[in-house]
Amino acid sequence: MSRDPLEEYKFEDHLKLEDLKPPFMEVQKVDCPSCSQAVPADNLNIQTNVAKCDSCDVIFSFSKHVEQLSNQRRISQEILQPEGVELSRFRDELDISVEQPWSTIEIIFLSLFPLLILIVTSIIVETRPPTDFNKIGVISLWLTALVGYISYFFIRKGHKVYVHIDDRNLYIERRPKKFIRDKQYAIQDIDQVYIKNVVSGNGAKGIGVFLIVNGIGGQKHVELIKSVNSRSKAKYIEQEIERHLGIPDRRVPDEDA
Repeated sequence: MSRDPLEEYKFEDHLKLEDLKPPFMEVQKVDCPSCSQAVPADNLNIQTNVAKCDSCDVIFSFSKHVEQLSNQRRISQEILQPEGVELSRFRDELDISVEQPWSTIEIIFLSLFPLLILIVTSIIVETRPPTDFNKIGVISLWLTALVGYISYFFIRKGHKVYVHIDDRNLYIERRPKKFIRDKQYAIQDIDQVYIKNVVSGNGAKGIGVFLIVNGIGGQKHVELIKSVNSRSKAKYIEQEIERHLGIPDRRVPDEDA
């Protein structure tokens, strides 16, 4: 009596193999663009992405199938809104705000500020008589400088980068500006949004958000947000902008995995 082939692969406790669900696998079939017949695997050259149809002898490229399959294999898990990123929608408009990255001017000023106060104090001490009034003035200067220095770090949490998208343009604004002018790009020219690791002027590492924008002279990569302090924030911003603009996510050469 012939045995069921499945019996040979069952465990001793007679676990039903049909109850085991295989992991999801992405599958792509390649059809001939000329006659729409399925092309067998033996006629596909994976190295060159060129195929030959047995039905009509047409030779064609199936690189788009390979690219689509590669994109499907990327992790596409929904990223929930992380703390520190504010998002709002109104009709066909999208607003995203996130804390500003530290600018080079800020870092230089905050680094030199204590030295500046020390120099000013030294000048006062050297040029003013050591009266009680002058001593109180020096102490007041130091206390005011210290309170102002510490307060700036709390006030700075309200410094934001705003990304606004309407039916025509994407706008990038910093408030306060800090000598950086606002920018805008036509949404029809935006080809892709991606993130990558960046290193700021002070050596701090972060994740930058970038756009690929189509122009007259070709595509250019522009900085959307210089740096955010976590990958989840950057990926969420990328995800929501692409979703709002209807841009399918794909991997670009400069993008970090």
